[in-house]
Amino acid sequence: MKYAKIDAATAGSNTVVAAVTGKRILVLLYAVTSSANQNAYFASGSTAITGTLYFGNHSNTMAAYGAMTPAGTVGVLRTEIGEALNLVLSASTSLGGHLTYMVTD
Repeated sequence: MKYAKIDAATAGSNTVVAAVTGKRILVLLYAVTSSANQNAYFASGSTAITGTLYFGNHSNTMAAYGAMTPAGTVGVLRTEIGEALNLVLSASTSLGGHLTYMVTD
């Protein structure tokens, strides 16, 4: 397992995990919060792989999802082969958090 911090503040695409040639990025868990009103979504390269996450005014709102199971890991998001995991923001306001991921075939 690997871990990445989420620290984005630019409207548009922000790389969370860089592409790995010939591999997919499988997200196991994530937690994201925003400093202000904005929307965001995760993308494989430029293709959305989640619906829009909506963050309210001075957001105490957190989007979190994932589970670890006794039999192994269950992914909640995955990129296409050779594509980066990006977080696309609707506004240039701070969005932060963390995620746990694996690199797979």
